[in-house]
Amino acid sequence: MKENRSVNRILSILELIAKHDEGLTLGQIYRMLDIPKATVYDFLQTLYKADAIYYKDPRLKNYVIGSKMFAIGSVYTKNSNLIEAAQYDLKDFADRHGRTVFITKRINDKIVYVFKYQPDNNKIVTKEEIGSVLRDFNNNPIGLCYAAFDQKMQNPALPQYEEIRQARYVFSNLEDGNHICTLAVPVWNFENRVCGVLVASALAEEGTNRPLLAREFMEIAAMISRKLGYLGDFSD
Repeated sequence: MKENRSVNRILSILELIAKHDEGLTLGQIYRMLDIPKATVYDFLQTLYKADAIYYKDPRLKNYVIGSKMFAIGSVYTKNSNLIEAAQYDLKDFADRHGRTVFITKRINDKIVYVFKYQPDNNKIVTKEEIGSVLRDFNNNPIGLCYAAFDQKMQNPALPQYEEIRQARYVFSNLEDGNHICTLAVPVWNFENRVCGVLVASALAEEGTNRPLLAREFMEIAAMISRKLGYLGDFSD
């Protein structure tokens, strides 16, 4: 089926704007995307009138994502089987361990945060929000999880590939000096494919029993996978 060029351009504009919390001007957008200025202007005016974008600062005319896009996103959140199957157990885990939990999904070469729950007893405020995008499949624990288990993204060339496959989870490397400890675990569905990655983040603290925490998180991921119809062997 032939792709619609205008639709692709509109989507690229929305994706670009979504990456910049401070907003982008018309000039910045058409130069960054290498699309004719007049074309971008027409698209922006249409999106603006539909409340898909708005001016963060009317004087600067810098565009940010508007209420219409959040409304569309909330419908996805309500209708997502993965979120519905996972949120209760994730919230319980988050409250007991003081860790912010996320659900992510891969869309082509992007990882998108589609669910977030931050308990009151978490010691840090995580910057990631619903709609945040990640593209690191080589170093980030979440990306590594997709690179090890998602058939369309598998990268056996990764140095830790076999180790991750055997462990069935990825923890952030504390030796890198990162003060945030991130745990990522895959979830499978009835098609026997990875449909998302669960994430738990908290302040890196000495004395944390990481293997025990990972084991509990994997058990939650396994229960969610069964709810989604996965009948495979988690040891494969």
